[in-house]
Amino acid sequence: MKVSRSALSTVICLCPSIIFGAINIDNFSSATNDRFANDAQFIADTYDLSGVALNESGRWLTMISENVFITAEHFAPAAGSSVTFYAANDPSGYSSNRSITSNFQQIGTSDLYLGTLNSPLDPNFTFYDFATEDITSALGGPGRFNSSRYNGADALLFGRSPTSFTVSQGIAVGANKVDNFFADVTASSNTGDAIISTVNVSGDANYLTYESALQSGDSGAPLMVDTGLGKLTIVGINWFIGTSGGDDINGHTYVGNYDAAIQSFIDANPVPEPTTYALLAGLLATMAISVKRRRSLSL
Repeated sequence: MKVSRSALSTVICLCPSIIFGAINIDNFSSATNDRFANDAQFIADTYDLSGVALNESGRWLTMISENVFITAEHFAPAAGSSVTFYAANDPSGYSSNRSITSNFQQIGTSDLYLGTLNSPLDPNFTFYDFATEDITSALGGPGRFNSSRYNGADALLFGRSPTSFTVSQGIAVGANKVDNFFADVTASSNTGDAIISTVNVSGDANYLTYESALQSGDSGAPLMVDTGLGKLTIVGINWFIGTSGGDDINGHTYVGNYDAAIQSFIDANPVPEPTTYALLAGLLATMAISVKRRRSLSL
């Protein structure tokens, strides 16, 4: 790995017009890398992944509040499509279905895209913190990647499973080091800041057992880091693949440079207070009883 590299050689969007492929994970096995193999060997078995989902068309959503998700603009789930969330890694366990509203917002010119569900998820499902640290360039001093808490961090990469699963359960997880940053990258007609995870090979100093290379169809899935206490933080959203300094790389939109705009969207789409839920439920119940009585009288 060459952390001193300063320029991208090529950038290729994980374009949805290309036939979907599965994430390429070194030493892959279903037991260790497929979420819904539901095996204790799964590399993310200790984490709560209930806030990561695929919609009916295989587009990614990662929850950042009870009703707001983040994804990639160039591969976003369509309004009106359905999505199934699973509370655990058991494919036959408790799940909940939602539909996606038409309430979308692209963040600036970046590939980040925010949207909302038709109703919030219940407390059996989680949502994730996201990075808030500003990074301005790769090297030297405050605001530089080499001074960042994410420099050299082990990360979990999410992508489409190479195993045959239903669409909603086709989630696989690999691992890479976060090792570089590039500002103002252009891919898929979007321009934004990218955090990089190099695809190392066995023998490299930063090689991890389940080193991963993204493929078409993985756009919009999260790059996550354990920032302490066993909780995952969203650091990036899968965006492109490329080469730099002779290395193959995965490119992810760096969410930390857009945290204020992300939070503004969350604030503009609040979840109703529990008292509001109770009031609405009471009103609906009263209306149902009233209608039933009127029908009984009309017989």
